[in-house]
Amino acid sequence: MKTSLNIKIKTFFLFALLIGAVPVGHAVDADYLSAFTERGMKLWHVPGMSVAVVNKDAIEYQKGFGETAADKGQPVDEHTLFAIASTTKAMVVTGILMLVDEEKLSLDDPIIKHIPELHFENPMLSQQITLRDLLAHRTGLPSTDYWSFMQNMSLTEQISRLRTVEPAAPVRTRLIYQNTMFEIAGLLIERLSGQRWHDFLTERLWRPIGMLETYGERAQIGAGQSHVTPHMYYEDRLVVPDWDFPADFADAAGSAWSSIHDMSLWAQFLLRNGVTSDGDRLVSESGMQQMFEPHQLSSTDDFYPTVELTLPNWRSYGLGWFQQDFQGRKIDFHTGSLSGLIAIIGLDLAGDKAVIVLGNRDHAEMRHALMWDVLDNTGEKKRDWNQDVFELYEARSERDSEKWKEIQSKRLTGTDMSLDPEDYAGRYSNPSIGEVLIAGTGSDMKLRTTLVDFELSHWHLDTFLVERKSSEMRDFASFSISPEGVITSVDLSGAVFERVTEE
Repeated sequence: MKTSLNIKIKTFFLFALLIGAVPVGHAVDADYLSAFTERGMKLWHVPGMSVAVVNKDAIEYQKGFGETAADKGQPVDEHTLFAIASTTKAMVVTGILMLVDEEKLSLDDPIIKHIPELHFENPMLSQQITLRDLLAHRTGLPSTDYWSFMQNMSLTEQISRLRTVEPAAPVRTRLIYQNTMFEIAGLLIERLSGQRWHDFLTERLWRPIGMLETYGERAQIGAGQSHVTPHMYYEDRLVVPDWDFPADFADAAGSAWSSIHDMSLWAQFLLRNGVTSDGDRLVSESGMQQMFEPHQLSSTDDFYPTVELTLPNWRSYGLGWFQQDFQGRKIDFHTGSLSGLIAIIGLDLAGDKAVIVLGNRDHAEMRHALMWDVLDNTGEKKRDWNQDVFELYEARSERDSEKWKEIQSKRLTGTDMSLDPEDYAGRYSNPSIGEVLIAGTGSDMKLRTTLVDFELSHWHLDTFLVERKSSEMRDFASFSISPEGVITSVDLSGAVFERVTEE
């Protein structure tokens, strides 16, 4: 009876494949994918890139392109190390799920149960926000990226300042990407395991999978290991920006480095539902189900611009994964972005296919084109993802340029600053963001955070343009002056910094 049933099942699926009822993945055309990648690299001016396509049992495609640096770089191969940035998050989630399997915590534990010093602006939130909320970006808190990327703020200080951050939405009502919450998840791993998050992952996840070229911080990369340098494309040329993180800074939100070789092993582990190539289960089936279960629906505005091309019926976030439907299939994916460095991993779990892209040019969005091209099952008639994604982002850039022109058209002419340039200099403090320093005079004025220097130039009246030209970051600083003719504060994007009186 059992044999007969198996024959019937096999016959059904064979018939379904023949009539097209079950989607069939297309084999990777290596020459096509290589040419596609090289064309995209030219469009986006990417010095180096690695690309892989895998199923749970085999590497279908794995190749390095270009060089580690635009100037005197080395050829990229499958062992070249790239920053994997926020694709680290799903690995951190995996570590958390291992601890859940060991019954050391529950995803629905209030986070203050394990980190009691953590308090939010609304005392009720301190009791309500769970670990699951942190991992699904549904706390309602706005981004606090400036703490890490501008101020180099320790996690201890970030936690103390969280009580000053007003929510942007009620808890569990909106997907708002929040890196500090994943830093806290890394701290939770340390509290419960006694190991730093990346040491825990090295021992419990990366080594068992065979990922021997994966590190939680850049300082762990050996002197003889090939790794990329970051690049930005500015004024028609590639420039090398500063590193986002110090070499010895391990940030659970996204400081890991890996190779396309190792990332292929990671993707295969996920396609096998938490099982290594040797058959060892590292995460329970229920844990893996939780990882890929949709936890928070997303609006179009809170998702990626590529929804204009993929036209999903729904968008969500799991635990460490963006999610949407595509051609009738659920796709789980995640990007990674640091200054001058990019990554993306996309999973078609039902179709047993994964694609990984690593690159060393800031926001080279051809990563999306590669992912959707590989996952596109429409055959020879599929769209030109390279060109369509490029034009999509070019149009967004042009809209930004038009907005900037509109702002420039409203600039008041013929006005002077109220005081001498040196009168604006000094330290300014905001209870949430920390301190900034205004320094210099005349044409050499600067606004300095702990990590970043911005150029400061007079705009009109007592408003100054704040910009970091190599990254095209622009903002405005508006100073307030007391009746006594003394500067009391500066407003930066709605955040008021009070002037610090020197003792």
